[in-house]
Amino acid sequence: MSEIYSAAATTPPVTDATDADLVRVARQDRAAFAPLYRRYVTPIYRYIYSRVGHRADAEDLTSQVFSEAIAALDRYREEGHFTAWLFTIASRRIADHHRQNRPELPLELMVEQVTAVHNPPAEVAHQETLGQLAQLLDQLPADKQELLRLRFAAGLTYAQIGSVTGRSEAAVKMAMNRLLKQLQQAWENEHE
Repeated sequence: MSEIYSAAATTPPVTDATDADLVRVARQDRAAFAPLYRRYVTPIYRYIYSRVGHRADAEDLTSQVFSEAIAALDRYREEGHFTAWLFTIASRRIADHHRQNRPELPLELMVEQVTAVHNPPAEVAHQETLGQLAQLLDQLPADKQELLRLRFAAGLTYAQIGSVTGRSEAAVKMAMNRLLKQLQQAWENEHE
């Protein structure tokens, strides 16, 4: 994996090439995988971290995902989407990780933000608000929590989420809009 880190650091960024183009080049020269790595390392890491909650574990799993992707690159079929393929690998690594009985980071911790304000009453209010939000999120079914993780932790687009979940972009966008409205309504009902 160290070759990937060094290649990622020395190869100029590629922003206009499609994933399919990059995969074709990387199949011929594994060092050319670096642009794909740079494109997806942050979303994959954030997604994994939101599921495992431990930085070192998330880094290890992210490394495993990209190692497996490089090793299996010749088996990747272009009729799918590279994003979905990569997140499927990540999901398998996370599942393997959880089989080892390690706790998952609760979704509410994913939305927690570090506050730089040293105002105890404001910090208490902030923590209370986060706790209430956490309760709302915990009540969601796992598939809806997964949509939120893919969108807000991994930072995927609706089209990419559709690739990962097997839905159309429009269906994902509609599901996300309904979910956010549902959360907003629940929040408002709780704070009337």
